Amino acid sequence: MPKQIIKKYYKFFIEKIKPKTRLDNYLIEKLPRMYTRSIIHKIIILGNVYINKNKIIKKKYNLKKKDIIEIYNLYIKKAKWFLKSEKIKINIIYEDEYLLIINKQFNSVVHPGTSHPKGTILNGIKCYLEKPKIPFKIPFKIPFKIPLKKPYLANRIDKETSGLILVGTDENILKNLSKQFTLNLIKKKYIALVNGNLEKNNLTISSNIRRNRNKKYNMDISKFRGKVCLSTFQVIERLKYITVLKCRLYTGRTHQIRVHLKQLGHPIFNDKKYGGDQILCKKKIINHIIKTSNFIALHANSLELIHPIFRNKIKSNSIIPYQIYLLIKLMT
Repeated sequence: MPKQIIKKYYKFFIEKIKPKTRLDNYLIEKLPRMYTRSIIHKIIILGNVYINKNKIIKKKYNLKKKDIIEIYNLYIKKAKWFLKSEKIKINIIYEDEYLLIINKQFNSVVHPGTSHPKGTILNGIKCYLEKPKIPFKIPFKIPFKIPLKKPYLANRIDKETSGLILVGTDENILKNLSKQFTLNLIKKKYIALVNGNLEKNNLTISSNIRRNRNKKYNMDISKFRGKVCLSTFQVIERLKYITVLKCRLYTGRTHQIRVHLKQLGHPIFNDKKYGGDQILCKKKIINHIIKTSNFIALHANSLELIHPIFRNKIKSNSIIPYQIYLLIKLMT
């Protein structure tokens, strides 16, 4: 695929800046979102960035007040990408000609990326869809090719979590499901185990969540920036050191439940990124689980939607995994 030339010239004049601010960190905040950190590093190394009309190749260059930054010849090189089919076990809850609902297990990656190029759920779904489903055996070869279906993810969940995933087999199906998500027609509920004891039985949180690249948290709460996110929480059971919650999302921001529960001061159990590994429990087995395991006690257990073709309601439920069930038993 050829290079996509971005015919834009960027110029920034620094009026106020914190001391020891790096060039790459400054450009990440100022340039559009399509320019990731790796792309910005390539732009600097290729010599497309000038500060006070001097070419700068160092990404760790410290900016100063009244510096003038100019950027020329920006481009994004798009590489070819093909989804490979692999034989992977997938737990299918619902299936028809147009969509699939899959129950994802802990520590399984949903879609391939740079860190996980293969062995994902999407690779397994493609292998499953490529097999023609013929109800009877044919003694001869079919003289024509059966059109193959492709998987299109309508939603995704984190690697460390578990639960239901919605997959379409056509682009038009995917567009319909995306509209249902934006119009809040798809009801998705979670079961979460959080640290501590929540006093109120029902809680509603609305706050702005933005992507934070400077801190250790991927997402963070902001007063003015970010997208408005709404979540509701209902207490199911209070145990010794944790509380079992039913969570409902009305918006679909990354790490939304995890960030909102951290904001409440009750992070999800074993969520090490948002402080869930800090629990006041003297049981050795609980401390052993936190040190040795990578799962987060969050499970997408319910999914309700309107079928894109048949227009009937579909409701799917999944049982909580044994890791969460074991934690509940240990805490009672």
